[in-house]
Amino acid sequence: MKEPSVLAQLIQSYARARKLNRGKQLHAHLISLGGVPSTFVANHLINMYAKCGDIHHAAALFDGMTQRNLVSWSAMISGFSQNGQALEALRTFSLMCGAGVRPTEFAFSSAIQASASFGSLAYGRQMHCSSVKLGFDDELFVGSNLAEMYAGFGSLIEARLVFEEMPWKDEVSWTTMIDGYAKNGNFEDALRAFKEMIDAGRITIDQHALCSALNACAGLKAYRFGQSLHSSVVKLGLESETFIVNALTDMYAKAGDMDSASSVAKKVGSDWNVVSCSSLIDGYVEMNQFEEALRTYVDCRRQGTEPNEFTFSSMVKACANQAVLEQGTQFHAQVIKTSFDMDPYVSSSLVDMYGKCGILKCSIQLFGEIQHASDAAWNSMVGALAHHGRGKEAVEAFHGMVTGGCKPNHISFVNLLMACSHSGLVESGLEYFHSMHKTYGVEPAEEHYSCVIDMLARAGRLEEVKDFIGRMPFEPNAYGWCSLLGACRTHGDVELGEFAAEKLMKLEPGNTGIHVLLSTMYASMGHWEDVKAARKLMRDSRVKKLPGFSWVDVDNKAHVFGADDPSHPQIKEIHEKLDELSVKLSQAGYVPVTASVASNLEEGSRGRSLHHHSERIAVAFALISTPPTKPIIVKKNLRICIDCHSAIKLISQIESREIIVRDNARFHHFADGMCSCGDYW
Repeated sequence: MKEPSVLAQLIQSYARARKLNRGKQLHAHLISLGGVPSTFVANHLINMYAKCGDIHHAAALFDGMTQRNLVSWSAMISGFSQNGQALEALRTFSLMCGAGVRPTEFAFSSAIQASASFGSLAYGRQMHCSSVKLGFDDELFVGSNLAEMYAGFGSLIEARLVFEEMPWKDEVSWTTMIDGYAKNGNFEDALRAFKEMIDAGRITIDQHALCSALNACAGLKAYRFGQSLHSSVVKLGLESETFIVNALTDMYAKAGDMDSASSVAKKVGSDWNVVSCSSLIDGYVEMNQFEEALRTYVDCRRQGTEPNEFTFSSMVKACANQAVLEQGTQFHAQVIKTSFDMDPYVSSSLVDMYGKCGILKCSIQLFGEIQHASDAAWNSMVGALAHHGRGKEAVEAFHGMVTGGCKPNHISFVNLLMACSHSGLVESGLEYFHSMHKTYGVEPAEEHYSCVIDMLARAGRLEEVKDFIGRMPFEPNAYGWCSLLGACRTHGDVELGEFAAEKLMKLEPGNTGIHVLLSTMYASMGHWEDVKAARKLMRDSRVKKLPGFSWVDVDNKAHVFGADDPSHPQIKEIHEKLDELSVKLSQAGYVPVTASVASNLEEGSRGRSLHHHSERIAVAFALISTPPTKPIIVKKNLRICIDCHSAIKLISQIESREIIVRDNARFHHFADGMCSCGDYW
C-alpha cells in the first residue's frame, strides 16, 4: 500500500479534477486491502466526495469512522454546506461541539454559510455569539461570512458593524459589503463602499467587486460612474469576462444607452449569453423600442441561446405596452412550451399583457391558474380590472391580495385608486388613500395624489379638489392638473379650468393637449371667441395639435387610420360601410354631439366630420375585414371623443358585435348598445 501522503495527493488531484469515479475506484481498492489506512486519508476521501457532489458517500464514510479529528468534522460540515444540505451542516456542527471538539474558523465559516442557506437569522446570530466567545470574530473568513450572512437577511447595519470590527479587510470582505448593499437596493451605499475600498489602497480590484459596483450603477442609472468603471474593466483586461459583460450590458441598458449596451453584449460574439441578451431586450422595452427588442430576441434564438424567465417576462411586457395581441399569444405559447408559465415574473406579465390587449377574461383565467400569486401578479390583476372599468372587482382583488398575505406597495395603490376613479367609487377611494400610510405603511407619492385629484374631478367634486390641492405637501404633477382640466371641460368650470391650464403650461410648455383641452372646454360652453383666442395662441406659439390615430390588427398587420385619412387601399369599401352605418345610426335615434366641433362649420358639416373620426374608420374597417363572431379591438392614441363613444355603443347593437376600444386612459367594452364604463369616464 502506498504511503498516506502519496494517497492524499492522489485523492486531492481527483477532487480538483472532479474525477469521482477514479476516487471511488481508489476507495474500493483501499477497502479490498483491509480498509482506509488512517484518519488522515479518510479526511481526504470525505473532502473528495464532497467536492464531487457525492455527499451521500462522504457522510457514510464519516459515520463509519472509529476515530475522527477536527479536520474530519470540519470537512463534513463544509461538505454538507457546499452541497445544499444546510440543516445537516448545522446538526453536524452541533454534534462536534457536543463531542468536545473546539471548532476552527473554517468550521465556523461553513456553519455561518449554512445558517444563511437555511434561512435562519437566529442560527446565524448564535454562530456569531459562539465565534466571539471563542475569539474567532477577528478571523477574516469568519468576519466576511458573517457580514455576507447579515447582508443576505437585509440586516445591513449588523453587516456593517461586523465589517467595521474586522482588524483587516481583503477584496473578498470589501466585495461582500458592496454586493450586500447593491442586492438590498442601497445603491448609493454600495458605490460609497467601492470608493472607500479604492481609497483604502493595497486592495486588488477583481471582477466580483466591479460587477457589484456596476449593478449599483445600473440601479441608480449612474451613467458617468458606470463609464469610469468600464474604463477600469478595459485597463484590467476583464472586458471579455462573462459576468463583467452581463453587468456592463445591464448598466448601459438601464441608463438608456442602448448603442453601448448592444456593443458590449455583442463584442463577445458566439459567447453571447441569455443574461446579457435579456438585459438588452429589457432595455429596448423600457425605451419603447419594440422592434429592436424583438430583433434581439430572434438573434438570441438563432445563436442557440435559450431564453429564460426574464427574457420571456420582458418580451411579454413589450407586447403588453404595444397591445400586440397576436405576438403576445405567440410568446404565451413559447412560455408554455418551455415550462415557464408558472414562473411568478412570467405569469404576472401574461396577466398584464392580456389585460392591456383588451382580453380581460384571459387575464382573469390566467390569474386563477396561479397557485401562489405573487405581489406582482396581484398588482397586474388589480391593474387590469382597473383599466377595464371593473372597479368593484378590483377592490375585491385588492382585499384578496391582503388576506392572501401579500403586502400592497405603491403600485398596488395606484391601481386601486385608478379603479375607484374610473368607477366613481369616490368614498372608497378616499378611505384607501388615507389608509395607505396608517394601515399599510406606504407613503403616498405624487401619482397617488394625482389619482385622488382625478377621482374627485371626474365625480364633479371640484370644490373638494381645490381643498385637496391646497392641503397637498407638494404641487400636483402634470397628470393631476391635466385631470382637473379635463374635468373642468366636462363639468363646465371655466375659471378653474383656466387655472389648471396655466399650471400645466408651466410644467409642460410643449404639451399640445393643454391648448386642445382649453379649446374644447370653451367650445362645449359655446364660448367661441375664447375658442378662437386659444387656437390663435396655438398658432402664435407654433404649437401643433397632436393628430389622433386609431389602429386595428387584422391578419397579423396593424392598420392605422387618421381622421379623414384616404390612404388605405380599401378606403372605398370603408366609406361605403361608414355611409351604411350612418343610415342605420340615424334610424336607431343617434344624434351627433357637435358642441365641441369648430364653430365655422355648418351643423351638417360638423356631423360629417365626426362621422370620419379615426376610431369610427377603424371600426368600419374591422367590420368588413374580420369574422362576425370575433371581437373588434381598436387602439387609439388619444381619448375617445364623446360622440364616437355614443355612436360605437349603437354600432355594437346594430352589428351585434363586441367592440373594445383602448384609448390613452382606459378600455371601453361596447356590447348590445352599452359600454362597460357606464358612461362614467
